[in-house]
Amino acid sequence: ILTATVRRDGVSKFSKNNRYGVFPSLALAWNAGNEDFIKNLDVFESLKLRAGWGQIGNHGIGAYGTLSNYGVLNNLYGNATGGTNVPIALRNLANPDLTWETTEQVNFGLDFTILKGFVSGNIDLYNKTTKDLLQNSDIPPSSGFTRILVNKGSITNNGFELTLNFNPISSEDIELSFGGNISFNKTEIENLDSQPLQGFYENGVMTDRRFYYGNTISRGAIFRYPANVFVEGEETSLFYGLETDGIYQTGEALPEVFGNLAVPGDVKIIDQNGDGIIDLNDRTFIGNPNPDFIYGFNFNLTYKRLSANILFNGVYGNDIANGNLLQLNNAEGLTYLNIAPDAYFNAWRPDAQTNVYPRIGYSTNGQPAMTDRIIEDGSYLRLSNLTIAYDFDVNNIDSISNLKLFIAGQNLITWTNYSGYDPEISSFLYNGLINGVDWNGRANARTFVIGLNVG
Repeated sequence: ILTATVRRDGVSKFSKNNRYGVFPSLALAWNAGNEDFIKNLDVFESLKLRAGWGQIGNHGIGAYGTLSNYGVLNNLYGNATGGTNVPIALRNLANPDLTWETTEQVNFGLDFTILKGFVSGNIDLYNKTTKDLLQNSDIPPSSGFTRILVNKGSITNNGFELTLNFNPISSEDIELSFGGNISFNKTEIENLDSQPLQGFYENGVMTDRRFYYGNTISRGAIFRYPANVFVEGEETSLFYGLETDGIYQTGEALPEVFGNLAVPGDVKIIDQNGDGIIDLNDRTFIGNPNPDFIYGFNFNLTYKRLSANILFNGVYGNDIANGNLLQLNNAEGLTYLNIAPDAYFNAWRPDAQTNVYPRIGYSTNGQPAMTDRIIEDGSYLRLSNLTIAYDFDVNNIDSISNLKLFIAGQNLITWTNYSGYDPEISSFLYNGLINGVDWNGRANARTFVIGLNVG
């Protein structure tokens, strides 16, 4: 089976010379299960091998990104006649050479059914590379601007996906099936030519690397810094901050921490470069929001007219930066703040020294980087849906063709070690420069539905 497509897309965001992009794709499949030598094995009911290659385009920039825009400045200027001049100034540097960001993917797959339909499944391998990334590149401030939109850099995704379905019982009165899927994906920033080589600290050692920070989390004083960093040669969106080692105790040597001398009961931050001062040069990788794998499984049972369906889904190996702990886990001594009870009752005290919670009055407000104290394991398994239904016999009722009663529950049980409301965080769903951060995230509602379908 051969499938080939070519599409030509155009968008007015780009200049006339770069407005259109051509994106081809090609797929080849072989129904090997139809071959005699496969049939003679008496193993496969169906067997298909697949391979594909294709490209798609992305134009993810704002309108007028290729044009020089002028606007009114906030400052007004007086003139010689006693009047006021309103200044009109250039607001951005245009890049008329911007063009499509292109994603190219190669995949190989296998579909099969064996043991007379008892087992079926799919296996997929893929490599996806996105090149000519549309991103803001730092430029010398002497230009009057700090950034310009460019097409530079590339990122790769390599993955493996497996789906298995089992159908052990299939008769007139009873049918049972169950299955599951698991997916592994590894992301790497291959190229960041848009960024200059600059000093980057990791475990106290400075190297020259290409990188840029994600967006600032909050406009307030509590979380006013980026949580993520994007570094060439690493996975995307890694957490970057300060490692800690408990609490400073009485009698310990106390360093200067961001310009102030630490006191017993403060959080002990690791001096990565050994200079006796805690500052931004002591930051390192402290977590990874990318999961090792995601998975799910389901069960389906039908007995005569009664049916039940159960669906689980889960994520394993990802970290979450729980920004809510910046205040919940520190008894700052302010009466109007909610804090965790343990943060007060088990706080460090001179007569009850501990390495878990800092002293009463300790605050991270104004601190220019986060610590690993807010990094938590975000793995979870969730019973996401359970539906029980009964299909009534309406053969003797002329006015009704079908009548089904069902009861369904969603988000019923979640198994996780995460201390926040919901490990499936949704604080910054539409911001690609903030990943894995829980900041004032809402709880995920548990929902129950009773319904009647009538035809």
